[in-house]
Amino acid sequence: GMGAGDVSSISADHATTIEPLLAETIDILKGPSTVIYGNGAIGGTVQVINNRIHEELTFKNLSSSFEVRRELLNDHHRETMVGKIDAEHENWILHAGGFVRSSKDMSIPGLAIQEDAINEIYGISNSDNTFGTVINTDSKTDNLSIGVSYVDESFFFGISRTVINSEYGLPPGAHNEPSDSPGHSHSHPVGGSIVKQAIVRIDLEQERDMIKFGLDFDDLKFKNFSLMLGSIVYDHLEFEADPQTAAPLRGTFYSNDTKELKAKLSHTLFDSLNENHTGEIGLQWTQRSFSAESMDLMFSSEDFIPATDQRGIGLYSYDKFQFEKFSFEIGARREIQKLIQKEFTATLLPNNTQFMHAPITYEVYTLSSALEYQLSKNHEFNLSLSSSQRAPEIQELLSLGSHLATRSYDIGLLLYSNNENQALPKPEKFNSVDINWEWTNKIGDLRTSAFYTKADDFIYQKTEATSALFDVSDNFFRNTCVRLEECIAVYKYSQDDAVFFGYESQLRLNPINLYSGFLEIELFSDFVRGRFPGVGDLPRMPPKRNGISFEWSGGLINAEIRFSKVFAQNKTGENETSTDSYNLLNSHITYLHELKGSNSSEVLFFLRMKNLLNEEIRRSTSFLRNFTPEPGREVTLGFRYQF
Repeated sequence: GMGAGDVSSISADHATTIEPLLAETIDILKGPSTVIYGNGAIGGTVQVINNRIHEELTFKNLSSSFEVRRELLNDHHRETMVGKIDAEHENWILHAGGFVRSSKDMSIPGLAIQEDAINEIYGISNSDNTFGTVINTDSKTDNLSIGVSYVDESFFFGISRTVINSEYGLPPGAHNEPSDSPGHSHSHPVGGSIVKQAIVRIDLEQERDMIKFGLDFDDLKFKNFSLMLGSIVYDHLEFEADPQTAAPLRGTFYSNDTKELKAKLSHTLFDSLNENHTGEIGLQWTQRSFSAESMDLMFSSEDFIPATDQRGIGLYSYDKFQFEKFSFEIGARREIQKLIQKEFTATLLPNNTQFMHAPITYEVYTLSSALEYQLSKNHEFNLSLSSSQRAPEIQELLSLGSHLATRSYDIGLLLYSNNENQALPKPEKFNSVDINWEWTNKIGDLRTSAFYTKADDFIYQKTEATSALFDVSDNFFRNTCVRLEECIAVYKYSQDDAVFFGYESQLRLNPINLYSGFLEIELFSDFVRGRFPGVGDLPRMPPKRNGISFEWSGGLINAEIRFSKVFAQNKTGENETSTDSYNLLNSHITYLHELKGSNSSEVLFFLRMKNLLNEEIRRSTSFLRNFTPEPGREVTLGFRYQF
């Protein structure tokens, strides 16, 4: 029910702080219920339930789960150890969990840097590359969480604290550093080699404190009330190793402190219209303080986003009506967000332009509805309509400067609307229709959906047509650069009307008896296209995908093999490079062993394999696709013990 509280949305090199291995469930939510989670949940949201604060008794004195896994095949050697334990005494539940993970440099099937694409963008050939690995991509992460809950029949109260620490490196070419920038007291081994540049790393820490309580009512109209309070303190330091001494030299320090309150009341106020009605009304308040401060001159003052406060308050309502043959959902949300810039932006060369904007307030709304109708025993139809708005984020408005993590010079929307004659950037507005059809017959189950979204004032990063490159060594905009290590692309945040359309389809055949088990075959396909009407394609869109999977289950043994054909992405948008097609083959096999003398203790052994064909995979959605591909063949062995 709370946001992640990290800065992963600001940059592709900033890790998320949500750990799926510690989750009880992970849900993908779409439709009207997304109004519960804020104005940013336009196409849906991912909800991770971890049970650090229990809302119900488990009636188990002690329960636990431990897991160990390790990569076997390549030089990556990622190792993970994770565990959690719950102890229950009368009405009290103590929860503790955590993990430790480490990995070496990422293994890849070929060259790290795509030479032809680099020449197309920058007009120069790369003088250096690596084969079989991406250096400085090792990492180590640890996490610890503790929660205490009190639960009775109609009331619960709990507190929890979670701390996560992570240190990881950035691939060469992702975060460049000029060798001769003014004020540098040490030399960077950049020269003509992108591989020999300084080793840039990120040291991340987040502390997350939560309080939550709930109360059930005996009232016929009001069912229960819950309140959540959260404080999230996040920071990370970007630093590099001194070429001579290997000592860490401080770079940019990011801080993102968030406080959040969320209250909700479940009710059946409209049960006179429908006896199966359920509803929820709620309030959400957030306060966020963000800053990015250079600790040294070595990063050429990478304060490309100034310190800013963000405040928001939202009210929402969600209702579901269940009838005999159909159900109807409706959700509405109204939210007010205020951005307060606290310091000047970085300077825009060559005229050293800076600006300090007055506080900005956005009022946005979401209206969403869904109708699900049972046409017959074998046919089910679902229609979703929504109209929603999203206020611009801090980085979309105020970015100005070298964003070395994505090899981009970012220019925010406010640079061109910082006077009385220019209108402020508008909120994005999405009008969407989503049609779903489910058909069940003797062959199997078919689920297919088609969607169309019209987006007004869609915000995206657009590559410049002229002076499209920035030389971080000479601090100058150019059409071509001399050395790749000191050259980044210029991206300007822009707003244009856009349309999105596509489909998802899945056919799951009825199980087949095979070798004392059941074999299930699934065919799937999905496609999305984004266009600016009359202009061209959106940049960094995913390509079409077709695939087939075979899953066999035989009691204690389960196995699956999944093949995906991912097509080339040639609809790349202006001044963007295309990506090739690839075949992705993944597989896993698990064996569950129940321990003798126990009805609840078991050990699960598993073998998971990814990219078995060792294909070169470059994601069309990535800013760094030409510098870093996805990992090569991975084989992971592990076991999980739980009781």
